[in-house]
Amino acid sequence: MRIPWIATQIVIGSRERAMFTLAGVVQAIAKARDIARIDALILWPSVEPGLTGELARACRSRGIRVLLWLPVLSDAVAVTQRTDSLVVSCDGVRGQGTAGAWEGQSGGEERFLFSCPNNARYVDEVFNAYSALLAGTEVDGVMLDKIRFPSPSNGFEALLGCFCDSCRSLFESQTGRSFEECRQRARELLSQLRQAGPESLLAGWKDTGSFWIAAGLQELAAFRSLSILAAVRRFSVLARSRGLEVGLDLYSPSLAPLVAQDYEALSSLCDWVKPMLYRRAVAPAGLPLEIASLWKGLRALHPRSDPAGLRRSLRELFHWEIPDTETELLARGLPAAVISSELEAIARMRLASGVKVYAGIEAVRIPEFGIDVASEDLERSLRAVCPPARGIVASWNLLQISEDNLGILGTWKR
Repeated sequence: MRIPWIATQIVIGSRERAMFTLAGVVQAIAKARDIARIDALILWPSVEPGLTGELARACRSRGIRVLLWLPVLSDAVAVTQRTDSLVVSCDGVRGQGTAGAWEGQSGGEERFLFSCPNNARYVDEVFNAYSALLAGTEVDGVMLDKIRFPSPSNGFEALLGCFCDSCRSLFESQTGRSFEECRQRARELLSQLRQAGPESLLAGWKDTGSFWIAAGLQELAAFRSLSILAAVRRFSVLARSRGLEVGLDLYSPSLAPLVAQDYEALSSLCDWVKPMLYRRAVAPAGLPLEIASLWKGLRALHPRSDPAGLRRSLRELFHWEIPDTETELLARGLPAAVISSELEAIARMRLASGVKVYAGIEAVRIPEFGIDVASEDLERSLRAVCPPARGIVASWNLLQISEDNLGILGTWKR
């Protein structure tokens, strides 16, 4: 690998604001530049007036590129998310399901509840808010995040949405097919899982993309992917019209089909993609939590499932060494080899010409999120980074990256 590009991310929420002064945050940025030799900082916009601009100026004065971290379909900055914009399950429930849903979903400042990308009123509000933000902030680019449908951590039932009126109208106009038939097939899949158990169905799934084929929902899967693509295109065009680079925060390739993220199609709208290769985090997008949620969700739908058979099916589905129990998975995470295998999967894709891949690698020490990355563990992750990755994004909050880990990043860069 050539000298890699390194970025990191920063969030100044209420917890961080209570722990750090502005001078302390600027000092952390300077330290990351001096020790880890970071090239860019991806900054979550602060609702505190003037703070985002102050941090952007602090970065530019040190030769650090600044990108705004823009969540779109969930937790959008300066936008009130209404309940009537949330995705709808095949049973008519908004927001999330119950089977395998993460208990910590509502415990933090981020809610991780997803609005439908086809809800024009919601998307318009986010677009207008970000148009104003970009007009008033001098930055080099943006990273679009939360550009997806719900994941296993939102509950298994939520994976099958969305069945709102906007989706119905758009689907039927685009395909000429009955949306009600899709809803019925989704209900039938849930019924099969409850009656026959997941082991028999999972046996026919080669990967998570097979999820849709098994249910006869290929058209719905394609529609969902096109819906995400359309939403991302709108925000990408906005950023590029201002001369800004565009990055996309994407689920790991093995999970991306579940949340309607088509790497190849989305790559035409960006300058780089960041696969979230979080092998330790007990948080949405973290591989341990998402797989444990899928595991729990399938068990919840069919409590009499054979534990050994279900575990074996999940190992065959992901082709990873998954621990024997959900508790172990959440406590130990996954081996560093997962990073290599996911990057190799991207290497087999046909991404748009010139699009770079920056691996999202955990570097933080936040025990309450089930993630405490010691230096030796970070080193293992970095050794697993392979082509097509041209660099990494040390995730996900600079203020929780220890000085030791900054040193490891700097050594890796040299």
